Amino acid sequence: MNHRVSSREKILEKTMEIAIKEGVDKVSIRKIASACQIAVGSVYNYYPNKDALIAAAAEQFWDGILNDQEKLYRPGMSFTMFLEQYYSFLHGRLAAYDKSWLMEIAGRQSEKRAVKMLKTVLMNDGRVNRSIWNMELNEDAFCQYVLTNLTALLGVGENNCRFFLLLLEHLLYEE
Repeated sequence: MNHRVSSREKILEKTMEIAIKEGVDKVSIRKIASACQIAVGSVYNYYPNKDALIAAAAEQFWDGILNDQEKLYRPGMSFTMFLEQYYSFLHGRLAAYDKSWLMEIAGRQSEKRAVKMLKTVLMNDGRVNRSIWNMELNEDAFCQYVLTNLTALLGVGENNCRFFLLLLEHLLYEE
């Protein structure tokens, strides 16, 4: 039995269903209104435009994935060891979804959350050569760069990030 959907949460839920099933790029206000059995204009009562709706869906999607990221870290773990496990975690979680979700982390709160986690792990790695940091190469920019590259590797379907980790090890750790 189909029910008319007319709440912000239910519209977001239907948006998530469409985006997960068909991909983020297939989401349209018309398709969402149809799935909710409401007029197209009714969607705009809750979300000013498609971008706002996609943003809300992306935050919910990434929050669901990132809620477990802190569980991967153990005290004493090196940054690169964490990244190896983190990449495997993300690869596994994203395997069932359309790759278009990867582009939806950029600029969102979930991206900031992921970068913050990376920075925490980096700062707790006592083996990192702290002399590499300066005004241009700082921990924040570095962690953003790392997340961007992990996302790119996931986007092209790499099963692991071993080569990237080797580069980071040469940069971060004194021999």
